[in-house]
Amino acid sequence: MKRLLSEELISESVGARCYSTGPPTNRPLSTGVLADECTLESISSPGMRAVGSPSRGSVTHVGKRRRDSFRVSREPRRSATGQQLRTSVPQYIAEGTSERRAVTNAKRTNEEPRNITTRPDFPRSISSPVAGYSNAALDSQGGSQCFMNQIEAHSMQPQCFNTIKGELTENVDVVMEDQEAGPEPGPEPEPEQETLKPTPDEMFRQLKTLPITEEQLVNEVRGIYTGLVMVEKKCIEIDKQQAGSKLELSPSQWQSLVAVHRTLLYEHHDFFLASQHPSSGSILRPLADKYSMPARMWKYAIHSFLELLRQKLPGSMEYMLDFIYLSYSMMTLLLESVSHFKETWIECLGDLARYRMAVEEFDYKDRDLWAGISRYWYNQDAANIPENGRIQHHLAVLSRPDRLQQFFHYTKALTCVRPFASARESIANLVTPTLDIPPARLNLITSFVAAHGANFQQSSTAEFISRAKLFLSKLRKEVKMLGRQGQQGVYMTSCNIAAIFQYGDKNGIMEKEFIWKRPIPTAEGRILSMQGTFGANPVPRPTYSDLSSQLVFRASSLAFHTLIVMLDQVGDQSMYPNVHISMAFVWCLTLNPAAIQRLEPLVPWARLTTYLNSLFGSDTAVSKIEAEEFPVSDDTSVKQLPEDFLMRGQAWSRLYHPENFFDGAPSEDDRPSIEQPSTLIPRIQRCLWLGVRIATFTRWMTYDQTRGFAPTQLAHEYAPIAESIDSLGSNTD
Repeated sequence: MKRLLSEELISESVGARCYSTGPPTNRPLSTGVLADECTLESISSPGMRAVGSPSRGSVTHVGKRRRDSFRVSREPRRSATGQQLRTSVPQYIAEGTSERRAVTNAKRTNEEPRNITTRPDFPRSISSPVAGYSNAALDSQGGSQCFMNQIEAHSMQPQCFNTIKGELTENVDVVMEDQEAGPEPGPEPEPEQETLKPTPDEMFRQLKTLPITEEQLVNEVRGIYTGLVMVEKKCIEIDKQQAGSKLELSPSQWQSLVAVHRTLLYEHHDFFLASQHPSSGSILRPLADKYSMPARMWKYAIHSFLELLRQKLPGSMEYMLDFIYLSYSMMTLLLESVSHFKETWIECLGDLARYRMAVEEFDYKDRDLWAGISRYWYNQDAANIPENGRIQHHLAVLSRPDRLQQFFHYTKALTCVRPFASARESIANLVTPTLDIPPARLNLITSFVAAHGANFQQSSTAEFISRAKLFLSKLRKEVKMLGRQGQQGVYMTSCNIAAIFQYGDKNGIMEKEFIWKRPIPTAEGRILSMQGTFGANPVPRPTYSDLSSQLVFRASSLAFHTLIVMLDQVGDQSMYPNVHISMAFVWCLTLNPAAIQRLEPLVPWARLTTYLNSLFGSDTAVSKIEAEEFPVSDDTSVKQLPEDFLMRGQAWSRLYHPENFFDGAPSEDDRPSIEQPSTLIPRIQRCLWLGVRIATFTRWMTYDQTRGFAPTQLAHEYAPIAESIDSLGSNTD
């Protein structure tokens, strides 16, 4: 079990780096749950211990919470538990007392409010809410502003904690004085309702229920947030104190730590239910977003404690598993009841499943099962927010030991609309070991990764040419064995395109020259744009004097030489997806005159025309391929091709797919694992349609119905450059 402590096995943990500094309110709201945007490496396989199983007593009570079951009046349980939170937890941690009195087992000093659903076995650790607003105050602008000012004053600013603690102590003292003086005479009990006895001809009458007013919700949220801030501060202090300690904790101390973090989880749950309640208005609903409540819950209630538990392994294994199950159950509950943050909860579930996978050392079936669970949640999130590169990074971690699939997800994480910058470090960790492998021991996949590694590490031109030639020679021999239905070839094509964009480098020359999103011009507009760029005079060949241009030239040479090998496989249907992606990328290049001017000498235009002519058949729908509109299959089951989902989310592909193209698309689990034969015709139509669109420029190829596609004179001039293997590392000057 000591191997679990090795940093080689867990090189990165979710949020370990980025959560170390900065207040939570400084986090961008758009980053969702993982403020750090870091990763947890898979150290072993996931173990599927039934979530919420009867043997896990710490999570069974979570399932008892109903969707809208929060209390309007929370005073009865606050005094004793608030006092205990301030006294018992520090005593457990600092003094190591042997008294086994966890926070969750504290006795309530008062009875629960009647007719209100409550959580069993959970003491509240918050102070009494301050007086509520009247309806008139809520309706007025001043009342709303007053409430917002009070919430903002408690939004985790360091100077507010002493004030909150003082208010809490004052409230607790008042309650203690009232208890010593004896209970005050309460209101007279209401007369019991008449018990209705059913007869065979009638049913029970529905019990009378009262609607929840916005004023009650405001008071509820105010009270919840006050207690939440106090417990959050306590969790921050404890986690920081224990992170720097090497002392082993006793079972009673672990129980106290679990209890206080569980309390914070429950406070967040109540806050979300109350603030996002259907009866809440414009005052309450924006609060969770404004104060980054989902990120704060993940950071302080879950992630920081999981990291502490991981550091204390193997002695903390039992508590870590229990807390993972508890957090997982809480996230599934929030996913059902607070759908406004659906993407956040899904990513949290994927992270928790990945933690569970990482700590499983011995049971390989459990490890694989938890890896599948984590992958399921990440794929759900990728379908909802495909532009998020962080999700692709998570999927790359789960793709071990498949180097090619890992490299694909890492590069996609950098070329997404919202790139994940930390993926560059992960790419370096992936490609560096392949550079040390002797060439004789490299296979097709490792030679491909090594060629990209030489370009990524900006190695010498001679080394890059050597590694690229080795890969291309192996590709020619093994091109027909690229995996099921050309899946590996699709990954290679996508990685090559990412290399042209210098792996998401914001200072790269292609990043500056490529227009990522704009309306696609008509055929006449494209011709006018091309004439305006190139003019009537011959355009001088581009130079590649600066480093950025040289790296783009290297990557483009590798990408289009790889395409040449695939274009030689005429009639091989497994090559169609690779050609489809390559032509989609070339089409997007032609919509950017500055970008295509730089790369046009390297594109194998003549070979493309030959390959496209081989795709014509007796059943070719000429009207579809010649239409200006994007060709959509009449069969809705193949509206999106498998490679469309691999291109989806990458910034350059927005110029290819029309708006709302993926509306109603099936998820990863709903799509067939084996490609259907019905995808063949739509894929051929796409390739031919792209060829016709490119031919409208009349610069590199032409098209007519009688002769098909034909290369232009300029394409013939560029052919020796594009097809020469010696041009891999040299420019075209």
